[in-house]
Amino acid sequence: MNELCTHYNLDECIDRKLVIDKLKSFKKEGKLEYTISGEILKVEDIDLEDSDIDYLIKLFSDNDIFEDEDIDEDFEDFNDFDDDDFDEEY
Repeated sequence: MNELCTHYNLDECIDRKLVIDKLKSFKKEGKLEYTISGEILKVEDIDLEDSDIDYLIKLFSDNDIFEDEDIDEDFEDFNDFDDDDFDEEY
């Protein structure tokens, strides 16, 4: 089973309008949330079916939209903090 990543780079996107229209359609159906900041697309799977995920992965691939691994790693590191880290007094 394919898995949708959380961050993609739109820098080399061939048909940005087509991709955004499809993302809007999935968002309207309540299947995903997405944001675009500059050239970075952040996608959150809410209720996508396997066929939807396969479709999006193919759409992204066909339009030269690539996973942005650096951002995924940065966000994973950011989310690894422990609440106890904030207990120290400054």
